Amino acid sequence: MKNIISVIIISIAFGYTNSFSQEVSTKILFETQHLFTLSSGMSLHTVRDEMMSPLIYRGTQIPIEFSYRFRGLSNRHTFLFYYDNSELNSSITNKTKASHYIKNLNLNFEYSFATQVKAFEDFNTTCFLGSRLTSILNLRTHYFMQDKSHTSAEQMTGLGIYLLTETSFQDESNNFLRVEINIPCISYALLSNRYNANVSEKFDDLNFEQSILWQLFKKGNFISFTKLFEIQADISYNIYVSNYIGFGIQYRFQYYSFEQYESLSSSKVLNNQFLIGMTAKL
Repeated sequence: MKNIISVIIISIAFGYTNSFSQEVSTKILFETQHLFTLSSGMSLHTVRDEMMSPLIYRGTQIPIEFSYRFRGLSNRHTFLFYYDNSELNSSITNKTKASHYIKNLNLNFEYSFATQVKAFEDFNTTCFLGSRLTSILNLRTHYFMQDKSHTSAEQMTGLGIYLLTETSFQDESNNFLRVEINIPCISYALLSNRYNANVSEKFDDLNFEQSILWQLFKKGNFISFTKLFEIQADISYNIYVSNYIGFGIQYRFQYYSFEQYESLSSSKVLNNQFLIGMTAKL
């Protein structure tokens, strides 16, 4: 009897040790990943620049987005670059007379960092919290009539609160759903006190014999929620067809409202992006 009990105890101890070693090995199996993604699709813009026009302008464009993501054991890093150049029309746009439309250049650069704060194992979901540095250029040329146009723009570089969740629907699978939310808290804005690009306090004392870009940069202002409200939300799902190649679909909602000259008016920009991308994993 004692021999049987001894065998049972040894078996339980061996099984526990083996189980623990399996758990450790399972964790070790997750290696850091470097993901390079090139995406394109459709971008839908809605712009209302009250300083320039009371009209709402809308349009679509094929954008280009490139991103690099580092997936570590507990941290996430992301670099992203986005570009599109759209023509936006209003309800009274008349192209035969080349009037009342906008050529809109949109550039985004982002760096995000987040660290793991909570894991919901029953749902295969991990939550990360961090910050995102964003730099946005939205440059608009308003055409009011033939041979007459004005330029308006926002250039904002901001630091915000960044929330990321990743959910895997299958165990030991690289396919995952990603949800991201970012809200800038403080931004450094150029061209922040203007009527437009031709009549502005920011341009009154420019020295055209020196660097214009550097002078504009020095004339920027730090702003927060009182002058700028912005939110970005991303949902994407990645499917890998091999160990190194994957495809993904992504939707991004981006909105900001930026108060202009002495808070008398504002520019409001909404951008909906629907993208399909190819990912290379290293």
